Amino acid sequence: MGFKVEINSILRSDEYPTIERGKEYSFSKKGSRVFFDSIPVWLTKKDWTAQAEISITSQTLKNNTLTGTFRVDYIYDDAEQAAVTVMFVRMYAGLSDPFIYLLSSQQEYQTAQTNGMLSRDSIAEEGFIHAAPKSQLTRIANKYYKNTVEPLILVVDKKKVEALVKWEPATGGLYPHIYGILNFDAIVDVQKIALNTDGQYAL
Repeated sequence: MGFKVEINSILRSDEYPTIERGKEYSFSKKGSRVFFDSIPVWLTKKDWTAQAEISITSQTLKNNTLTGTFRVDYIYDDAEQAAVTVMFVRMYAGLSDPFIYLLSSQQEYQTAQTNGMLSRDSIAEEGFIHAAPKSQLTRIANKYYKNTVEPLILVVDKKKVEALVKWEPATGGLYPHIYGILNFDAIVDVQKIALNTDGQYAL
């Protein structure tokens, strides 16, 4: 019988306010995800600010705690740091958010409230309902919802969703796809949105 080993490529921590290239530092993190030990990984702050490219020089997993050391290979600064940080936020920030988000209309929301569930044609066509991380709401709203009457943001608690949720690549990053109908009690907040005076959303 085999077992699955999950690999991590980013160390997120606020424990390294200053670092130096070539020096080694110790780390400790909860969880069973080990790091690549043959190729560089990234060091970021908890808010996904990119700090450096690092190499894991040792790691030990015991009692669901991973400890080890890493060497700093390359430090980001200025424009490069900002660009890499934007990429990380776009790709990964939604994974650590306890919520996922759907853009909707008032009519669709009221129908879901009456039925106790939200369903869309995309389930039959693609197998899932498109949801989004917070960082992608402005882009999606401007692309698909400019003509929607009474548009809304539905805030969904990931832990309450009964259907399978998979994070999968699409335009601009990773997106949560809900593989089935969305049970209404997973919608924990509803926010009204409107176009700015320039005819754009800024969410």
